[in-house]
Amino acid sequence: MIVPYRVSTLTMRSPWANLVIMAINVIMFLLVVGGAVPEEVLNRLVLVVWSPLGLLGYQFLHGGFLHLAGNMILLWVFGNALNGIMHDLDYVLAYLITGVIAGATHLMIDGSPVIGASGAISGMMGLYLAVYPKNDVSCFYWVFRPGTFEVKGYLLVIGWFIWDLFSALRHVPGIACWAHVGGTVAGFLIGLLLLKMQRIHIAHYDNPTILDLVSSRAE
Repeated sequence: MIVPYRVSTLTMRSPWANLVIMAINVIMFLLVVGGAVPEEVLNRLVLVVWSPLGLLGYQFLHGGFLHLAGNMILLWVFGNALNGIMHDLDYVLAYLITGVIAGATHLMIDGSPVIGASGAISGMMGLYLAVYPKNDVSCFYWVFRPGTFEVKGYLLVIGWFIWDLFSALRHVPGIACWAHVGGTVAGFLIGLLLLKMQRIHIAHYDNPTILDLVSSRAE
């Protein structure tokens, strides 16, 4: 088991938008567990068919505490780092759009009912790859004993992506792997677009982005 818990980035502002998204996820989970969400409404939020409400709503539902906790840890780590260098509106739109594309990818290839924020979070990891490929990610692991290690962002995200793609091709049950694949690709492309539009503000003394690395090689 590998769990990222910290990234080495230079944030420029407080990640309020990401904190609000996390709060909505937690509140929705508590409302559902407490039975405060009518079953008819809940069924419409689950992504089962092509529905705008389902494509947005499924991103804020979780099947249990561990499902929620795992996703919120990843969102805290990668979301805070990205929101810290993006305007709140840009971040929210990037998060929701990658979640929608992740859900659409799942519907097109798999089609089984799905809930969870992992598609959108995979999108944020893809965006992180575009912005911070060479920044370190600190991870906790538990194999035979617990420990920690640091890995470059591009190695972690690409490795995670390959694992998701391999799992999707093997039809691993219980995990929306195609949503993860679609979200990661969408997030990476959105990251490139935002960098090209100069909507992401990186500190001059931080590590280079993907576009910086490509341009330096071209020169």
